[in-house]
Parts: sequence; C-alpha cells; structure tokens
Amino acid sequence: MPIAVDGNNLLHHLPPSQRTRAEVRRRALEIVRNETVQVVVVFDGPPPQGSPETEHLGRVTVRYSGAVSADDVILGIIPGGRGASQWVVVTDDRALGARARGKGAGVRTLAEWRSRRPPIRRTDFQPRLSSHEIAEWEEYFSGRDETDDS
Repeated sequence: MPIAVDGNNLLHHLPPSQRTRAEVRRRALEIVRNETVQVVVVFDGPPPQGSPETEHLGRVTVRYSGAVSADDVILGIIPGGRGASQWVVVTDDRALGARARGKGAGVRTLAEWRSRRPPIRRTDFQPRLSSHEIAEWEEYFSGRDETDDS
C-alpha cells in the first residue's frame, strides 16, 4: 500500500527543535526501514538550493511541488479508478483528506500514521437503520411469535 505524506503538514506537527524537512525525510526513511511500504513525501514549494525536485531514496520518494500546491501533487499521484484504493494519504488537512477520499484513497491522520492504525475508508461505515427498520428488528428478536395469540 503506497503512502503519500503531506510533508509540510507533518513538519508543522514536529517539536520546534525538529521542524526541518530533513527530519521529516529521516522519519519517512525510518518507517520504510521497518515496513515494506512505498512512501512519497510531498513538500510545498521549490526544493532547497542544489536539490532535485524529486529525490528517490529506495522506498521513499521526496517531491517538491514547485509552483503548484503540494495537495495538487499528492492528488495527482493517486491513480484513477480501482488503483486509488491502494493509496493512503497522511494528512491532518481536512480539505486534502476529503479530496483524497473523493478519488477513492484511504486517509490517515498524522496520529493514526504514527500509531499505525489502519486507514478509515468510506466502506467501513454502515448506513444507519431507519426507526421503522429498528422497530422491525426489535420485534423480530423479541421472541414473540406473530402467530401467538396470547
């Protein structure tokens, strides 16, 4: 399951003394060291002076969005159709999360990603029963036999 990480979002959740792109990059590399997963970290803006727009570091890819938003780059990475469901976007940005879900990708908050909880997908939620359906089920499970006249 490939993971796209909102790099700037993660950056701003780090302790002030660790708030660097290098630290985000290091954390992504640490994740893949212990798991067999592809991670793409996307930062807003141009790369640092002398760095390429895209760095391939084994199972970690670091991308810089340049003149477009990192959100648009992340959404562009997610394939269309069924392939989207294989991707997870890691962000606390609600708008990006909603757009990623709209494409069919899973979304994890930063806390969920750090704790390695599975992503929440729309298919995990069951529709609620109407009051009429609940009454029917309560009657069914009440043990009363409809043919019983007592």
